[in-house]
Amino acid sequence: MTKNMPSTEKDLVANQLVQYLEARGIRHVFGLCGHTNIAVLSAMANSGLRFINVRHEQIAAHAADGYARVTGWASVVLTHLSPGLTNAATGVANAALDCIPMVVIAGDVPSYYYGKHPHQEVNLHADASQYEIYRPFVKRAWRVDTPELLPEIIEKAFLLAESGQPGPVLVNVPMDFFSAAIKVALWDRVKGGTKTLTRPSIDDENAREIVARLAAAASPVIHVGGGVALAHAYDELRDFVDHMQIPVSHSLMGKG
Repeated sequence: MTKNMPSTEKDLVANQLVQYLEARGIRHVFGLCGHTNIAVLSAMANSGLRFINVRHEQIAAHAADGYARVTGWASVVLTHLSPGLTNAATGVANAALDCIPMVVIAGDVPSYYYGKHPHQEVNLHADASQYEIYRPFVKRAWRVDTPELLPEIIEKAFLLAESGQPGPVLVNVPMDFFSAAIKVALWDRVKGGTKTLTRPSIDDENAREIVARLAAAASPVIHVGGGVALAHAYDELRDFVDHMQIPVSHSLMGKG
């Protein structure tokens, strides 16, 4: 191969996906085996990833939710089509309501069977659209239309799940794409991108204005939400309210 020329080496999508997850620092994947994701599970067998196998996809989503709350980074759910995807919906919706980062990778019917309903295809009256049932509560739902698009989409999925107000995203992949061979260079390109996110913050001027208004208020109250818990800002909150002598109330997610 000519020096500095892009690699033409190919490998299976499932193998490259597993390597990508490892490169992102993912160590655990939650889910349940189905024929649409078995290629990914096979690739994981020889990797450093640990598959947390459960008895119901809702459990996988809730477990991934808790895992993300502890680590502070996006967790990964690997699920099967239709009943697997619909079972996981409750846990994924809960993560969405609580702003928990999560990437759901769902196997779908083979791309060449779209619209032919060979196995529990959802939605029943719209071809190739099972992923749309997640649209109301995820930050974004992607349908992968060619194997070559998966590297770019999976990278966008993690960045979107963890940036801004965190939340779950869905990546819907036809099962035949996991076994397709694509250029390794497509994955190398996204692996070389930045993985460091700048968290939202407040500037000094606005912070001083907030403190001044609290100090001048006749009966101030600080209402604490789940963001304090997600940011692990317990000590900072306690020091602040002790110094200002302001009573605190909390939302359900701010309790603790």
